[in-house]
Amino acid sequence: VRASARTQQMQCTVVLRNIACSLTPEKVKQILDEAGLRGKFSFVCVPCIPTGRSNLGYAFVCFRAAEHMEECRRLFQGTVFGCTNSKKTCEVVPANGEKDVKALAQMSRRQRRGRQLGLLMCDLSGEPCAS
Repeated sequence: VRASARTQQMQCTVVLRNIACSLTPEKVKQILDEAGLRGKFSFVCVPCIPTGRSNLGYAFVCFRAAEHMEECRRLFQGTVFGCTNSKKTCEVVPANGEKDVKALAQMSRRQRRGRQLGLLMCDLSGEPCAS
C-alpha cells in the first residue's frame, strides 16, 4: 500500500483504547459486528504480546466511512468493551496519523512473514479474508 493510500485509510481508522487484554482479534470483530457495525470496517488489528496470550490493551479498526467511525465512538466511548471481567472503560480516538500508519504497516509486514500479530483482514461484507 502506497504512503498516500495508507494516510487516506488512516482518516477513518480509530484506536479502541483500554480494551480487555484477553480479547482476540476475532472477539473484537464479533463485538463490533454484534453492535451493528458488520460490513462497516475493513480490518481489525489487535497488537498482541509475543507469546500471543494477550493483547496490549488496544485495537485499530479501519472504517469504510467517517460516519461509521462516529457510530463506533457513540457505541463504545466510556463503556466496557464487550462482556469481560475487565472494568476498563473504552476510549475511541482517531488513529494518530503517521505514527500509527507506520505501526500498522510494520504489523502487516510481520503478519505476511507468518508471525501472528492479531491482524484480521475483512472483505467488503465484513467477513474475514483468507490469509
